[in-house]
Amino acid sequence: MKWANELSIIVPVGPGDESWRVLLLDLVPLKETAEILFIAVDSISLPPDWQGKDNIRVFRGLSGRAKQMNLGAEKATREILWFLHSDSKFTSHTLKALGIEIERKFQGVRFFNLGFFEGPNLMWINTFGVWIRSHCLKLPFGDQGFLMPRSVFEQLGRFNEDAAFGEDHLLIWKAHEMKIPIKPIPEKLLTSARKYLNEGWWSATRKHLILTIQQAKAEWYRIRGIK
Repeated sequence: MKWANELSIIVPVGPGDESWRVLLLDLVPLKETAEILFIAVDSISLPPDWQGKDNIRVFRGLSGRAKQMNLGAEKATREILWFLHSDSKFTSHTLKALGIEIERKFQGVRFFNLGFFEGPNLMWINTFGVWIRSHCLKLPFGDQGFLMPRSVFEQLGRFNEDAAFGEDHLLIWKAHEMKIPIKPIPEKLLTSARKYLNEGWWSATRKHLILTIQQAKAEWYRIRGIK
């Protein structure tokens, strides 16, 4: 995986979050080559076989995913940035597709198709909805694993640390405004759907849908100069 020498993986870890420990299993094929940065609110300790490597580092960051990801981008030393949520899961097929994209010297923002685990049976509806939102409306979210060259991230001006939510959504609207290409990678990245199980499928789905529409409407008006 020579392409992994160009890759910095940025993983924000929220307070009390332990899901990153499971993510380590999927990151094993990359741990000798890619740069892997954990940006944690709490103090975390990597397993012994992950310690003492120059390419794997842990930083303490302020609470807030936007602040953590921005800090990770600042500390990253490689040319390609992959923003990966701590509760993500992926397979060798995901990595193969990732490598193909990096070797192609792509420009713009890339994202993966999203799947869910640990959730209610109705999550197939959300999976379909995410596909429509990201493929047809070109509005992927951060749990789809944003991949971009460092130059593109700098052009976009970082994640909005003042946003109460949806910093990933806002970054994509900025990419649209700047006419930066946003394209899918045809492989799946899984994310936990525990919140849909804990909050109730309809309650969580409705809340996210309303917030997304409100934020999208505000950005659409802003870009077109409508008050």
